[in-house]
Amino acid sequence: MPDPVRLCVVVPIYNEAATVLPLVTAVRAACTPWPCSMVLIDDGSTDGSGAQCDAAATSDASIQVVHFPANRGKTVALQEGFARATGDVVITLDSDMQDDPAEIPRFLAKLAEGFDLVCGWKVDRQDPWHKRWASKVYNGSVARLFGLPLHDINCGFKAMRIDVARGLQLERDYHRLIPVLAASMGYRVAEIAVRHHPRRHGRSKFGVERYWRGLRDTLRLWWALRVRSR
Repeated sequence: MPDPVRLCVVVPIYNEAATVLPLVTAVRAACTPWPCSMVLIDDGSTDGSGAQCDAAATSDASIQVVHFPANRGKTVALQEGFARATGDVVITLDSDMQDDPAEIPRFLAKLAEGFDLVCGWKVDRQDPWHKRWASKVYNGSVARLFGLPLHDINCGFKAMRIDVARGLQLERDYHRLIPVLAASMGYRVAEIAVRHHPRRHGRSKFGVERYWRGLRDTLRLWWALRVRSR
């Protein structure tokens, strides 16, 4: 019998103190059949999230905690997490408990079909209308621009083989474009529909300026890939 797949769950955290410990518990429950480590990146939180991360690590030696002295953004947090990840498969998800860790086995099943990266697709997204609208416009634009038939390119809930995570060169706000980067490197990318829960704690970090930064970086990457293809 082959050895079980070894998982590493990478979670960027910024001011989500109320959900850190419940999230760790939920991830542990979902990953029971597999050896699983976690990397929690406290991205300059000011609400006690860092202390909650440390509390989780105190009782579980497989949890690594990284503290940034100031907020550096999701791209930097993920790059740090990928650099520290071990195992065979890296799972990323947001820390607000809107993603459901119980979906992790479904991601692994999709990877087992021969894919290298699997994105979540929040079919019934539980967010305010303006956030859903902005996300729909952004995802549709990116899918058409890069010819990548995904509905939710920016979904934070993903699973990827360790070589994908280690090969990504993230900069600026490229965390939104991880599927595009992976596809440009020759990896097979797929998506699965996932449940999405309403936010019950903390505040959304969404802002219009993030939307415009996303469009700027999308065009920048599109041009870079076009130049490279020549």
